[in-house]
Amino acid sequence: MAKAIYRIYRPKNFKEVSGQEHVVKTIQNQHASDSVAHAYLFTGPRGVGKTTIARLLSKLVNCEGSKDNEPCNECSACVQVSAGNSLDVFEIDAASHTDVENVRENIIKSVRFAPNQLKKKVYIIDEVHMLSTSAFNALLKTLEEPPEHALFVLATTEIHKVPDTIISRCQRFDFKRIDADELVARLGRIIKSEGVEIDEGVLREIVRHSDGCARDAESLLGQVLALGDKKIGMTEASLVLPASNMVQVMELIELILKRDAAGAIALLNTVIEQGMDLPYFVGDLVGALRDKLLETVSSGGDTALLSYAVSELLDAKAKIKFSHIPQLPIELAIVKIGGGGGVQKAAPVDFKQQGVDSSQVPASVVKEVVPEVKLVEQPVEQPVELQVVPEAEAAAVIAAAVEAAEVTGDAEKVFDTVPVIDIDEIKRKWPQVYEQIKQCNASLPMMMKSCEVHGIDGESVELSFDYDLYVQTVNQEKNRKTIEGVLEQVLGKKLKIRAIQAKRGEADEVVNDLLTEFGGTVV
Repeated sequence: MAKAIYRIYRPKNFKEVSGQEHVVKTIQNQHASDSVAHAYLFTGPRGVGKTTIARLLSKLVNCEGSKDNEPCNECSACVQVSAGNSLDVFEIDAASHTDVENVRENIIKSVRFAPNQLKKKVYIIDEVHMLSTSAFNALLKTLEEPPEHALFVLATTEIHKVPDTIISRCQRFDFKRIDADELVARLGRIIKSEGVEIDEGVLREIVRHSDGCARDAESLLGQVLALGDKKIGMTEASLVLPASNMVQVMELIELILKRDAAGAIALLNTVIEQGMDLPYFVGDLVGALRDKLLETVSSGGDTALLSYAVSELLDAKAKIKFSHIPQLPIELAIVKIGGGGGVQKAAPVDFKQQGVDSSQVPASVVKEVVPEVKLVEQPVEQPVELQVVPEAEAAAVIAAAVEAAEVTGDAEKVFDTVPVIDIDEIKRKWPQVYEQIKQCNASLPMMMKSCEVHGIDGESVELSFDYDLYVQTVNQEKNRKTIEGVLEQVLGKKLKIRAIQAKRGEADEVVNDLLTEFGGTVV
């Protein structure tokens, strides 16, 4: 059975605490000057020492033989607090004691009485943000004017949920994630005590997985130690460490920075087929890109592409759980990054040279033609400028160029430069569209099964149905929005849809006659 390492090696004095020197030093100085506060608020990520320091503080203020502002760990007060059986130190989990009655029973009533054995009564309230509003209000007066013998330590991971009235009555300390090197050193001391040799690479992999959280790192170390070997390398540790392949992460980064979108997407799908957890893998990818970004910033290099890649992948990672094809947001991000993150403003057309009067460009064409923004490659060392082409301006330019090309007989050349919606692509991917609609709507699939991609009119895709009833239903806003959303997910393009009737069936006439007869409407 694996040892609970984080419990066995919980710091017994302030010297053993990792990564929170600013908190430790302040508390020790207050104790030295006899100015310990009556209420503290510890806030920060989980597993970085908030509760540990709260317990150390409760030992320090009650210790009978403290030296150098450290608890002696030998007197009866220290022994009781360390064992967790002191009648004067209360640890309250606010997550399971949220209501006002628990606050009144466990705190307000008991705080009035003098300590049973120790110098001070200490109340450690963990996850304090979980208290109800009425519980906070009940606690407020006690925090403001506590008895001399009372000390409160509130701990939270979500400071924004704690009322300002409570915060203002406490001394606040912000805990930080523990530095990787410091955490590796801490794990090194633990394995030395355990008499086990573990490669530093394994320790660094454990730390990387823990994200600055000592408790997570020590829990993972406990799993590795449970293997029972006296010497553990990466091969043995990989049996229990969460799956990760930094080799593939670095290969993917190399392809992304080369702007090889096809190669990057192929590698991504290979990773998924191997059973890798996608959000976890993308998290490793973003982390490695961040390291590369910081390294580039330090060396004074160009960071445009790296920062763009990190931003796009972060956005895409957040969309994974909402996508019916989990890897699709990542694939789209890779394609966008592959374009370099820059957009090129359309060059103005010389209408006179083309023999066209720009004032004669048909207004209907200007409204309907909406060009796709074209991503252009720029050298990585050059700063990438983001310029957005005004929709109306771009549409007018393209419309004029098309008309000019018809005059000069060079229409084919112009159309080669204008991105268009490919109806063949829509038809080819329509089965994917249909499958996704089945996943997100119960009634639409029956109608969508009988529809055909009829054509494209401007930026709208026309879907033809046999029956007018289907046309009316699909054209309802909520149904139309659903289909447009799925189309954008599958095709990577923002399109509108319009249902039309291709032919009128007899069954449809019967339905409409019945609706007319009974005064019904399509819903």
